[in-house]
This record gives sequence, C-alpha cells and structure tokens, in this order.
Amino acid sequence: MRYNRNDENYVYGFVGKNIKKYRKMRGLTQDELATIVNYSPSFIANIESSTHQTFSLGALWRIASALGVGLHEICYDNTSLGSERNLKSMEYICKDCSNKLDMPMEVIDVFEFIYAVGKSKELYPTFTCPKCGGKLIPQNVDNFKI
Repeated sequence: MRYNRNDENYVYGFVGKNIKKYRKMRGLTQDELATIVNYSPSFIANIESSTHQTFSLGALWRIASALGVGLHEICYDNTSLGSERNLKSMEYICKDCSNKLDMPMEVIDVFEFIYAVGKSKELYPTFTCPKCGGKLIPQNVDNFKI
C-alpha cells in the first residue's frame, strides 16, 4: 500500500524500505534479523512490506543498532527529496583545468550511500577529471543531503 505524503502513515513506507535495504546489505534474512533483535519474523516482514505495521522508537533503534546504522539512516526519506534533488545531474568543475562535467544524480546518490555506509569523512562525492586528472568539485553543495 502506498501512502500519500500528507498521510501520517507515509513514514512507514520509507522506513520499511530502508530497513530492508540495510538488512540485505548485511546479508541477513528477515528471520535472522528477527532473532538478533528478539522480535518475531512476521513483525520484521510486516515492517518491510507494504502492510501497515506500527513500531516504537525503541524497536526502530534496536533494529538500526542490529544493522549497524544510525537511526537517522533508517529514518531518511529519499522519496521526499526536494526539487533541488530532482535534478537529472549536478554540475562539477575541475579545479585544475576548469573542465565542466554533468554528473548524473543517480551516480551521486550511489556514492553518498557508499560514503554513509563506510562512515566516510567526505562531505560530498568527489570525482577525478577525465581530461586532466584533477579534482572535480560540485558547484552547488547545498543540494547534497549530507
């Protein structure tokens, strides 16, 4: 079931998707996660599915801890990205040769996710200029979710 963004139940959809994403990244089954957090497998399955499963902040914290991520990562709503994140690409400029490159937002999102999982200290994804090998710098870092 999909919820309208104005519906208070909207949060359950993206939280469930995030839990499923991090669980799979850790190579855990729903049953294994349920065992770790001491909840029933059906509770975990319902959270990850499109059914409406309520849960406490304590349960959410326990699941996030078991998955090795922060509560903020479980609660991140990448479906409500502002209009600035709906861009098709982000302009990068090489600091050495001024070469301009439009980086697809899908690529940027993947790198941001990798940085988050790896707990990188990078503030935003950086890339190497294909023309001179210099560092490409994004031109509008306010659009990054970090």
